[in-house]
Amino acid sequence: MKMLTIICRELLEDEVLLLLGSQGITGYTVLNEVGGSGETGQVSGIHGWKDRNKVFLIALDDDQIPSLVEAVKAMRARLIQEQVHHKVPFRAYLQPCEQIA
Repeated sequence: MKMLTIICRELLEDEVLLLLGSQGITGYTVLNEVGGSGETGQVSGIHGWKDRNKVFLIALDDDQIPSLVEAVKAMRARLIQEQVHHKVPFRAYLQPCEQIA
């Protein structure tokens, strides 16, 4: 089992939800109005909706991983192509996950 974490600007939420739905993913957790600082700048989490992040946490069985990872990579590549000369506020991380309760 693995945990896929997607961190993106709130304005990308609908696209992420469509991607998850297209992959048959129905179980996930969303953290709203998340702040932080990184490559695309500082995000306070309290200002206008364009300045807030969303975090998606998706626990995946091993058989779900390859297809979803490829779809996430394709989405990021498309966003990079569309955002010429701008950093893309979309990151994804895959890490081990063990259910303990």
